[in-house]
Amino acid sequence: MLETPVPSTSVTMNRHAPARSLMLCAALALAPFSLVCTGGVRPLHEIADAGPTSDGGTVDAGPTCLDATVAAANLPCDGDADVAKAKALLASMSLDEKVQQMSGPAYNPNNMFDQADNTRLQIPGHKYMDGPRGVRWYNTDYGTTVYPVPEARAASWDPELERLIGKAMAKEMRYLGRHILNAPTINQVMHPRWGRAQESYGEDTHMLGVMGAALVTGIQYDPHVDDPKDPDNVIEDTYRVEACVKHFAANNIEDQRIFVNAVVDERTLREVYLPHFKKAIDAGASCVMASYNRVNNDYSCYNTPLLHDILKGEWNYSGFVISDWFAKGKTVQSVGAGLDVEMPFSSGAFPSLFDSAYFYGTLLSSAVTAGQVDVKLVDEAVLRILYRKVHFGLIAHAPVFTPWLTKSDATQALALRAAREGIVLLKNGPTDALSDDVLPLDRAALHKIAVVGKFANAENMGDKGSSDAKVVDGTLVINPFEGIRDAFVDTGKTAVTFTTVAGNESSIGSSDVVVIVAAYQYADLARTSSGEEGEWKDRVSLALPQRDLDNINAAIALKSAHPNLKIVVVTKSGGAVLVKDWIGSVDAHLHAWYAGMAEGTALAEILFGDTNPSGHLVQSFPVNESDLPAFQNTTQGDVNYNYFHGYRWLEKKGIAPQYWFGYGQSYTTFAFSNLQVANATIPATGTLSVSVDVKNTGPVAGSTVAQLYVGFDNTQVPGGPDGTNGWGRPVKQLFGFARVADLAPNETRTVTINVDASELGYWDTSAKKFIVEKMVHQLYVGPTANPNDPNMKKSSFTIQ
Repeated sequence: MLETPVPSTSVTMNRHAPARSLMLCAALALAPFSLVCTGGVRPLHEIADAGPTSDGGTVDAGPTCLDATVAAANLPCDGDADVAKAKALLASMSLDEKVQQMSGPAYNPNNMFDQADNTRLQIPGHKYMDGPRGVRWYNTDYGTTVYPVPEARAASWDPELERLIGKAMAKEMRYLGRHILNAPTINQVMHPRWGRAQESYGEDTHMLGVMGAALVTGIQYDPHVDDPKDPDNVIEDTYRVEACVKHFAANNIEDQRIFVNAVVDERTLREVYLPHFKKAIDAGASCVMASYNRVNNDYSCYNTPLLHDILKGEWNYSGFVISDWFAKGKTVQSVGAGLDVEMPFSSGAFPSLFDSAYFYGTLLSSAVTAGQVDVKLVDEAVLRILYRKVHFGLIAHAPVFTPWLTKSDATQALALRAAREGIVLLKNGPTDALSDDVLPLDRAALHKIAVVGKFANAENMGDKGSSDAKVVDGTLVINPFEGIRDAFVDTGKTAVTFTTVAGNESSIGSSDVVVIVAAYQYADLARTSSGEEGEWKDRVSLALPQRDLDNINAAIALKSAHPNLKIVVVTKSGGAVLVKDWIGSVDAHLHAWYAGMAEGTALAEILFGDTNPSGHLVQSFPVNESDLPAFQNTTQGDVNYNYFHGYRWLEKKGIAPQYWFGYGQSYTTFAFSNLQVANATIPATGTLSVSVDVKNTGPVAGSTVAQLYVGFDNTQVPGGPDGTNGWGRPVKQLFGFARVADLAPNETRTVTINVDASELGYWDTSAKKFIVEKMVHQLYVGPTANPNDPNMKKSSFTIQ
């Protein structure tokens, strides 16, 4: 085995190190895997020699910083003009002005997103806004472009599309005069009942990291630089928008999110719940949002192991950390742990719902004056904030409020593209063969279509919590019935819509096709009883709502009297749903997630074959809910977080899901062949390079996804799927993918996927290091995680 050590967390001071208070270090409650304080904490800038990091890379230590505050903030050393300007601003500030940069303003229920400006020094307060399915509508009558939810966008397996969406969101942020977009959300779907599953990118750590990094890159694009990959790019003299990655960390439950204690062992934390955050940090994320929950007893907003030791220590993070809105913090402990900003307020009324209290503002100023908080910790935090304001051009460029520029033709087209790519075809006729397909529908052969469901003819773009972007202009939102009607109705052709099948049997029975739209009722921040899924509300079951089951069953019963009636079920949810009780009796099944303002148009295009479906699942759909680990979303106490969930859990347990992670059908067929490994033996510091040929063997153009998984059959790591004597290693895990877009019939394309061998390591809890095992690894490349898929090609490679 090759050991990949991280910089030691048991460190001593050198003559340039910032004087982190020993009193603070001793006072903080540290988790079992936290650092050992032996005189202070050295930032990575002060390490004399370059050394390997926790993910197998190396840190270029560079010259020793002569400015202790710059070093503590992990900022570029002497000579950087933006650092020099930020330092000059810091030197001009009083204590209260510094604390203002770290604090939300006084309570204002009508504005929870704007920090106060420093008018004396002309430093703007950060103007935040929520995402991530579009810039949240707030205090404006203009609205914004609403894209499919991130779960749907992840189902495209298209990072470049996600980057472009990030750019488009950034432009609309500037039109609204905003600075920081609270996105991406990259907490994994530990269980598909999680209410905010729709806001994230699925169950897999690698997928979360790749898509999250793509959105960060797009949001933080430089408007002064040309972008050859973006035909709509315009060079502008304006500021850059900042991305705020959330929620750090282990935020995977909604119902008790402000109380739950995520009990997670160090190996599980390092391998499962943190790597995707590291990818987003490496992409340059300006801001990280600390979550509501506790992690190993301490709330994230004063969790020293998470914020100080890992994020700012090991990962050398130079951005700043904010609290989630109204999250729990402590004045002394939060500053010492590395929380830089409290949001949204720091004085005034406090909503009792959050069971908390303010902790910065005048409380922080008083703590510094009383000697409870070292002012050097405040200086470090404020320098991080000021540097970002300088570096991203916020000080040089005042916002220009032009909200009428949102929802351009280009962004609406981007929303439609994302909906097309993200909708997943899960069933099409009795078998996977093209010969018995029901879809696409033949317009010429049809006379009448019925579209049924509570949300068949109603707007339903996702939850009504902090991700509630609004178009405002309802004519721009195309629901399922509207999309089907507009694409179908012509002379002699009719489309009808009903809420229920019951009571409308005569009209539906005379139809050629009935489309059942089965969707969850959105939850909202007020936690009203009607909510079924969203922020503050975890789903109570993986089964569809009873109203939708009633519609499906009634349609199935109606078909017995009308055998030519075709039943197409369209499910809409953020997480997997159970289908076993009805899937065998319907003709086709599409999963649309919440596909944004153009959902109806994209759905109709797919139904009629104008667009070939190409989405692939980013969650496993189990046969039974009991096939997954239990979802403990009702406790205010400890919840043990498993190392295994999703497809890794199912495969380790030997349980076949209803639909595998990565699965998705098409109106054409593909053949994978000629799997090649460039170098069958590589060092642990090397790169695995794999190629495969993908051929379109069907009648129409289509897109698929080549997915690369690595197996660990030869591991020496002990354990089993329940964590007995350790966790072992997964049967296989995703480490790379490539969307193979727009293959013409009979076209073959060679796809190459590269993987850094360092990503294949496991965390050794005794050595406190990532270790890449020297052994033969299994290699799987195919269109799904299903090991029995005929297109799953297998090989192996050796790390030595």
